Amino acid sequence: MKLTTLTLALSIALGSSYTVAAEKKEEKKPQTLSEMIKGQTEFAGIFNLYQDEKTGDHLMVINESQLDTPFVYFAHTIDGATDAGHFRGSYRETKLIEFRKYFDRIDIVSKTPRYLFNENSALAKASEANISEAVLASIKIEKQEEGKIAFNVNKLFLSEALHKVSPTPNPNDKNAKKRFKVGKLDDKKSRIIKQRPYPNNLDVVVDYVFTNSSPTVRGSGAISDPRSVSVKVQHSFVALPDNSYQPRFDDARIGYFTNQFDKMTSTDWAPYQDVIKRWDLQKKDPNAALSEPVKPITWWIENTTPVEWRDTVRDAVLAWNSSFEKAGFKNAIEVKVQPDDADWDAGDINYNVLRWTSSPKPPFGGYGPALANPLTGEILGSDIMLEFVFMKNRWIYDTLYTQGTMSHTQPGSNTELNCSLGHELQQNLILAKGLANGADIEDTEMLRQGLTQLVLHEVGHTLGLNHNMKSSILWDEKEVHDKSKTQGIVTGSVMDYAPANIAPTGVTQGDIFQTKPGPYDDWAINYGYSAALKDEAAEQARLDKILARSSEHALAFGNDADDMRAPGRHIDPRVMIGDLSSNPAAYGADRMALINTLFSELKDKATVKGESYQQLVTSANSLFGQYRAQAGVVSRQIGGVYVERAVVGDENAAKPFTPVPLERQTQAMAILAEYVFAPNVLQSMQPLYNFMQQQRRGFNHYGKNEDPKPHKMILGMQKGVLAQLLHPAVLLRISDTALYGNEYTLTQFMEDLTASIFVDSKTANSISHNLQIEYVNQLIAIAGLEKASKYDNLAKTAALYQLTQIADQDVAWGADTATKAHKKYIDRLISKALEA
Repeated sequence: MKLTTLTLALSIALGSSYTVAAEKKEEKKPQTLSEMIKGQTEFAGIFNLYQDEKTGDHLMVINESQLDTPFVYFAHTIDGATDAGHFRGSYRETKLIEFRKYFDRIDIVSKTPRYLFNENSALAKASEANISEAVLASIKIEKQEEGKIAFNVNKLFLSEALHKVSPTPNPNDKNAKKRFKVGKLDDKKSRIIKQRPYPNNLDVVVDYVFTNSSPTVRGSGAISDPRSVSVKVQHSFVALPDNSYQPRFDDARIGYFTNQFDKMTSTDWAPYQDVIKRWDLQKKDPNAALSEPVKPITWWIENTTPVEWRDTVRDAVLAWNSSFEKAGFKNAIEVKVQPDDADWDAGDINYNVLRWTSSPKPPFGGYGPALANPLTGEILGSDIMLEFVFMKNRWIYDTLYTQGTMSHTQPGSNTELNCSLGHELQQNLILAKGLANGADIEDTEMLRQGLTQLVLHEVGHTLGLNHNMKSSILWDEKEVHDKSKTQGIVTGSVMDYAPANIAPTGVTQGDIFQTKPGPYDDWAINYGYSAALKDEAAEQARLDKILARSSEHALAFGNDADDMRAPGRHIDPRVMIGDLSSNPAAYGADRMALINTLFSELKDKATVKGESYQQLVTSANSLFGQYRAQAGVVSRQIGGVYVERAVVGDENAAKPFTPVPLERQTQAMAILAEYVFAPNVLQSMQPLYNFMQQQRRGFNHYGKNEDPKPHKMILGMQKGVLAQLLHPAVLLRISDTALYGNEYTLTQFMEDLTASIFVDSKTANSISHNLQIEYVNQLIAIAGLEKASKYDNLAKTAALYQLTQIADQDVAWGADTATKAHKKYIDRLISKALEA
C-alpha cells in the first residue's frame, strides 16, 4: 500500500502500530453474497430475487448451471389502456432467451430456434451462419460466489430492454397525427410492483409510466390525464419442460397454430417441420380406448365473472369433452371456480383462467391466447378474456354508421391473436333480439346461447385451433334453419365467425347460435390429441388416415390467411366472416330482406315513452351494420375461386382451383342490383331518420352535427361493395379464370354492373345519382384517362367501353330538372376525362 506524506510522517512519529491501523482502515473487505442480501426481502424460485427495503432495488441471483440454458421469456399485459395499445390479459411476446456470462457481465440473449440442421451433415458446423442473435441487455455482475451470480435488475425491468412496451408507430397510418401518443418511458416514475417466484418460473410485474408534457390528442375517457399513462406488464421467465412430450407436425388441411421450423439441410420440395400448438395430454391407461388423462386441462372461472353466468361458462368449456372423447380421452377438461379468498392472481401463468372484464373501450368480446414452448409447441398455459359489453346494448364503435362513417378503429396489439368474434356476436344479439322480441336484449336464453358460442370459440383457440371461416358451408340455406338437422351445430366448427342464424319471414326459427363443437372440431381434436403409436411408421399411417378425410364436406377448412373480409383480399368466397350456408348469397338476400322488414317496425319496437331515442339509434346502426356485412358477403361470389388443399392422390377432392359457377355469380349480381344498387335501397329505414338522435351527454357532440346522413351512409355501403367488385385483383382474376373455367366474362360482368347502377332515369333518384357519379369516377380511374392506372389492360378496355355506353344513354322524356342536371354532370365528367 502506498502511504500518503501525512501518513508516513505520523507513522514515524507514532510508531508502526498506527501504520497497521491505517492500512486496515483503507482496506474495505468485500461483502459476501449473504452479507449483500442480509435484511432484504427474498423471493425464492427458479431465480431468486432480493428487494432492498429502503430503495426498492432488486438483485437477481442465478446459478452458474443456468448459464447458456434456454428459458422461455413471455410478456403479457396485466392492465393497461387500449389507447396505449394494451388491454388486460393481452399476450404480447414469447421468445427463447439465455443468460450468458461475458467476463464481469451477464448478457441476456435471444435467438430464433427456427432453423434446423441435421447433426450428421457437415453443414451443421455452419448452423450459426448469418443468423443474428439479439443482446437484449448486458448487466454488471455484482457478486459471483460458490456457483451463484448476482446482478442488479432494476434497470433491466424499468426499461424496454426485454420487451417493447410502448406502441410501435405505423408508418402507413394516414391518421397518425390524430392518434393518442403515450410519450416517453419515465424510469423514475416506473416501478416493480409484484414478484411471483415459483420452482419453474418467475413473474415480475412492472408498472410502466409514460409521460408526455404536451399531448396534442387527449385520448379516451379511460385516460385520467393524457400527460401520464400507466401500463402494467408482466415479464415471465419459464423453464423448458423436462418431460416426454412428443411434438405433432402441422398439415395444411387442418387448422392449428404452429411453431415454424425450416430444415436447412433438407432437399425436400417443402423443407418444413412445423409443429402444432397443443397441450400435453397422456392417458392414464395407454391401452384403453377411452381413458382419463394423467393431467387434465384445468380451467378456473375468475371470481370477477357474474355469478348468474358461471354455470353457462362452465358448461360451454366442458362441452369440448365430447370432442376429446372421440379422440380417446374422458374428462380431458375440468372447470373450477376461483375462490374470493384465493391466494393467487388470475394473471399467474400457472393457472388457466376464464377472466371477465367490463372495459371502457373493449378491444374484443372474447380473446383466447395460449403460451407454448417455442421448441416443441407444447402449450404451457392459457387465459381467456371475456368482455361484459358482449352482453349489453351498448354501442361499442367509435362512430355511428348512420352519420356516414363506415369504419371503426380498434387499437392494435402485438398479440398472436386478437379475436373479434365477441363484437360480431354482440351486434348479432341486438339483431336477433330485434327480430324476435323487439329491440330489448335481456332474453336469458338468447344470451345463454350467444355466450356458449363465444366461450366454445375462445376455448378452441386455447386448445391450439385457429379460425375456420369455411365451416359455415355445412348446411344449405334451407337446412340451416331446420333444428332437427342442426341440433345445436349451425356450422362445421365453432371456430367460424357465423352470424346469428335468424330464420327468414315465414320460416320456423331454428338454432340461432352454435352450442356444440362441430364435426370439423371433432376431427381436428382427434388429429391433434389422439394418442400416438410407438412405431413411427405406424403412427404416420394413422395420422395420414385421419387427414385423408379432409375433402369431406363437413370438414371444410379455411382460416384468416385465406379469408376475404377485406376488399380484394384472397379468392375463395366460402372463406368469409359473417356468411352462412353453402349458398351464402341466397342467405344474405334473405337476411337483408328481413332487416328491411325490421326497419319498418323498429320505431314502435325501439322507442319507450319518457326515454331518449338512444335505443332506436343503437338498434338502427346495428341492423345497418348487419345489412352492410351481408352486401359484402354477396359481393365476394363475383370473380371468386373455390380453393381446396387436399393432397395429390385424394380421389374425392376437387381441383385446387375452381372458379365459382356462372349461376352463383349472376345470382350474386342480381342480389346486389336489388338490395345494394337499386334506387329504393333501404327505403324502409327512411321513416326513422327524423328520430335517430343520440342521448345528449353534456357537450360530447360539440363541433359535430348530430343529424343522420343517409346519402353518405348508403353510398359508403355501396362504395364498400364496389371496392371489392372493381378491385384490380378481382377484375384481373375474372379475366384469368376465363382460361380455366370461369364463364362469367369480364364484358358481361361490367355490362351487368353498369345496368344495375344506371337504372331507368324515370326511377332514378338522389341515391342513384350519388352512386352513378361515384361509379363513373371509378371507371375513369380504372381506364387511366386522367392519370396512370394500376389496372391490367383488359380492365382498362372494359372500363372505357362502359364510359362510352353511359355517355350514349339518353334522359327519359319528361325528366325533372334534377335528372337533367345530373345527366349533364355525368357527360361533363366523361368528356373531360376523354379529352385529358
